[in-house]
Amino acid sequence: MEQMTFQSLLHKGLKRFGELPAITLLPNEKTLTYKELIEKAERISSYLIQLGIGRGTHVATLIPNSLESVIFSLAIQQCGATTVPMGEKLGTREVDLILKESKPKVVIMATQPHVATILDYLEDSKDPQVQIIGLPGFCVNYPDTFKLFEWPEETVDVDLPIASTEDLALLAYTGGTTGTPKGVMHSQKGLAAGLISAAIEDPLDDRDRLLLSTPLVHSAGSLLWRSLVSGVHVYIMPSFHPVHFIQAIKEYKITTTFLVPTMLYRLIDLTKKMDYDVSSMRNIYYGASPISQERLREAFEVFGPIMRQQYGMTECNIVINRFSKSAHLWAYHNNPEALKSCGKPCLLTEVRLIDEEGNEVKPLELGEIIVKSPAMMEGYYQRPELTRETIRDGWLYTGDIGMKDESGYIYIKDRKKDMIISGGMNVYSSEVERVVNRHPAVSLSACIGVPHPDWGEAVCVVVTLREGFNCTDEEVIHFCKERTSKYMVPKFIYFQDTFPLTPLGKVDKKELKKLYVQGITTIK
Repeated sequence: MEQMTFQSLLHKGLKRFGELPAITLLPNEKTLTYKELIEKAERISSYLIQLGIGRGTHVATLIPNSLESVIFSLAIQQCGATTVPMGEKLGTREVDLILKESKPKVVIMATQPHVATILDYLEDSKDPQVQIIGLPGFCVNYPDTFKLFEWPEETVDVDLPIASTEDLALLAYTGGTTGTPKGVMHSQKGLAAGLISAAIEDPLDDRDRLLLSTPLVHSAGSLLWRSLVSGVHVYIMPSFHPVHFIQAIKEYKITTTFLVPTMLYRLIDLTKKMDYDVSSMRNIYYGASPISQERLREAFEVFGPIMRQQYGMTECNIVINRFSKSAHLWAYHNNPEALKSCGKPCLLTEVRLIDEEGNEVKPLELGEIIVKSPAMMEGYYQRPELTRETIRDGWLYTGDIGMKDESGYIYIKDRKKDMIISGGMNVYSSEVERVVNRHPAVSLSACIGVPHPDWGEAVCVVVTLREGFNCTDEEVIHFCKERTSKYMVPKFIYFQDTFPLTPLGKVDKKELKKLYVQGITTIK
């Protein structure tokens, strides 16, 4: 292999498994073998190349979890082009901003709510080479100016462009919940390094069956490609539904999955109401947001010692820290506090914790987590100043505040932007949530800072209760007073049945805070 690129690793990895099943879409059980997946991707690659797609061109996708989302993503990489993935739950504002900045030559779509936005992009671009391709079978009414995709009867014999290590393979947008989305640039060599690192940290093979129900344009996508290059049989659900998820584990003897904590909590609660069989499971990867220590112990009781945490971010291709199954088991029996950690740095990653002056902090002291890795982004698209602010002397400044213990385990305390300053004291919202979540009636909590005339910001916690439990705000505040510092005790506790969630299933604190401050939420 002359060049270690993401394109070359996918090409070589997938070709090894021939007639083995590669992907099954649930619930209809439509399955593609590895051979069929490659053949279909090659047919689409030749189709895209005839449209002028190749190295250096941007191709945007807006496709829900499906066989098509995998096939088209693979085909774009085979062309050596840059994928600009967009999630189906993105708002029209975010889609509009991403299209106008990234200027894709082709948009491949299958979502009705975004038709008008993409039509506007097509008309405003005034570029005759820009094309919108609508995928059939997704109940979308496409305008006549869109091109309805039809499978080529045969693959046109074209030379697939060979990407270089420096080519841009992925332009992934992040941070668009309330601000302007930022385009994270990943090179071919960077994604290749991330793929290799994930394979080292997450040993899977052709005996594994992976179930994915979170959007493939986010963390699940990294696990998807890491799995396919190892011969794993991947099962894809359009979205997460707890009952269907538990049933799928039993029916298809699933061995591995990825969950965000809110999904894990729903599964734990569901197992208390129905018969279930999760004996086939060997790995549950979780991450994307802090997890309750108490709920993690419950997960052990339901699923066994199979938990594996991954800490990462879009800017570092998801591979920063890992908290292994054996480390979970050791902490469960010997040091429950360590269950709060996100583990230790991955093999290809260096991690430091520094203070405001850039000095490395001592164990048990708080500092910003900075990272150096071959899987790091190249920078933010068309944002040189933000890139220079985020990447300094080869180190990526994550914006996460953490602490390292004497054993080398790293604990995420908060995001810098989520830190609450109340009466001049720094309050880390995740620490408040950990205390509140220990209350026996609490299922999940979210801590936010709200404006206050005296303290600047007041600590406010929004709570969902476990089914069948009742609790008052005074009880929760009293519970916190007995267990944490006075300045971290919530001033306000509110209850509601559900939280606003991001497309990945994390509690959307920005939206929660915005709704609360505007006074239009159901909190009151």
